[in-house]
Amino acid sequence: MRIALGIHRLQPRGGLEDNCLRIAAELDRRGHEATLFVAGACPDVKFPVVSIAPRRKPSSNHVRAAAFATAFVNATNGRFDRTVAFQPAPGAEILFLADALRNRADTPFLKRLTPRFRTFARLEQGCFDTPAKTRIIGVALSQMRAAVERYPSSRERVAVIPPAIAETRRRPELRDQLRPAARAELGLAPDEPAWLWLGLQPEIKGLDRVIEALPDHPRARLLVGGLGSGDHKMRKPLARAAQLGVGDRIRCMGYISGDRFFKAVAAADVLAHPARVEVAGAVILEAIVNGLPVVTTDICGFAGRILEAGAGKVVTGPFAADTFSRFLGDVGGAGNEDLSRRGIAYGANPELYSGVDVACDLIEAEHWPAPPEGL
Repeated sequence: MRIALGIHRLQPRGGLEDNCLRIAAELDRRGHEATLFVAGACPDVKFPVVSIAPRRKPSSNHVRAAAFATAFVNATNGRFDRTVAFQPAPGAEILFLADALRNRADTPFLKRLTPRFRTFARLEQGCFDTPAKTRIIGVALSQMRAAVERYPSSRERVAVIPPAIAETRRRPELRDQLRPAARAELGLAPDEPAWLWLGLQPEIKGLDRVIEALPDHPRARLLVGGLGSGDHKMRKPLARAAQLGVGDRIRCMGYISGDRFFKAVAAADVLAHPARVEVAGAVILEAIVNGLPVVTTDICGFAGRILEAGAGKVVTGPFAADTFSRFLGDVGGAGNEDLSRRGIAYGANPELYSGVDVACDLIEAEHWPAPPEGL
């Protein structure tokens, strides 16, 4: 089949971008002809790439999103056997959705009046609400449950894939092999707990919450993966760290990929992921399958799997800073070897790595499966 995949940008490569490229690669492996449609910069890939960037770049994200959605549907209509959008695009045959629902019923009235909200709500409604026929691939049951509650007519068009961890991101044997050298390289003393935070969005992924906990743990060090100290997104977090007197205990490691990911995971004692918004949270699964225990929030779609694995702790209900700080001390302190072993054992479950295959099965399918249990 000729399959069009539309994603606004592929760089920087976060979770959604990674899923898009891996799905394209699997479709190609299965003998399909995958073509990527993008508006932003595109890394060097082996698939055909079509740029549909507007001549004049819109000044706001919501205008850019709407322009790309329209351009993607117009450019692919009637020319492909399948059209798969990775952001809401009314008229696309399939939507792969990794974001949380935007048009929530509890959204404040004044926010509903903003052009940004109205634009994103319109794009979302165009895929979910009557009379849309778009089929939706979600990444977490809680995400799709919220969508069906908001848009009941979408129930028969919704599917949920398992986690989509890349098998290349599971190397638990490297934890013991790399740990001494990785900690020495970072200047970590044996008695200094190392907390790891990974992400590209400090506020959404709760970096400030981790920094606020540092004063409670005088020996702890924080490794920030994904952003460098000179990144504009780090100005506010680093300023707050300086106010708290913990700035000298933070190491910004920049973008982490490949071997650097395994070194960071090996050096750390706990992954701190107190996200405010997190539909799934593949990073917390990538941590535990490599032996790094996790402290996260129950807002993460995969938080239940941390408890299922017995490889960390989850802050439930309204976020409590004291509980989070205590959990970091418990999980990231001495004697967390049992948590590490449990996470590694949990990582033997092949379902954790099957999400991309299942997504491709759905893209190929002529008939959509029945809604998953729990919707």
